Amino acid sequence: MRNPITWWHTRQALNALAEGDYARSRRMWEKLRKRRPDALGIRHNIALTYIGEENYEAAEPLLLAEIEDYGEYYPRLKALADMYYVWGKRPQAHAHYRRALEADDAVAEERGFVERRLELTADDGSFSEVLESLQALRRGNESLDAERWQDAINAFTQAVRHDPTNIQALNNIGTIQLNYQRDPKRAAVTFRRALSWTPLPWLKRNLAQAERAKAQKAEAG
Repeated sequence: MRNPITWWHTRQALNALAEGDYARSRRMWEKLRKRRPDALGIRHNIALTYIGEENYEAAEPLLLAEIEDYGEYYPRLKALADMYYVWGKRPQAHAHYRRALEADDAVAEERGFVERRLELTADDGSFSEVLESLQALRRGNESLDAERWQDAINAFTQAVRHDPTNIQALNNIGTIQLNYQRDPKRAAVTFRRALSWTPLPWLKRNLAQAERAKAQKAEAG
């Protein structure tokens, strides 16, 4: 029987991670780690919180240890590749995307995403577009924090122009369209665009929220 305390901490940790509250998520995962130090996946999720905070030096050994202890597995390989990608380490990102694509358990719905990232990490010339995209993403996040919504959308749009697989930029555009511009129809289109690359659960939740808001707006006339 599932331990209700463990279940509650896991849900809280996952929710905080999806909401971008990385420090809170990590605290919850660390509590779980103390209770179950050998539990599969906890180090992986702690690493994701560090990646969210751009603390790649802390995330890398955790992800590598998961592979060392439990073997190559698509989510582990892709997480490493994604980390190296945003870290700016092109050769490492390319190598791990290749290994992820060749994994027996590779996710078919993400094949286009991984193939596109293999193209973007193939050489320094193509990867320069990624670096431009990451810089635009940071500018957009700064504008988002300052509540300059249109400036943020402009920067995020530029990020996606340089790198169509910049899921965070697409999600941020959709979030602004939904919550601040009150345009759920456009937000739904944006979230679908992000989901066309990867079926992330939190993107699906954002799309569902946009669809509900769109329906409510239509009913209100």
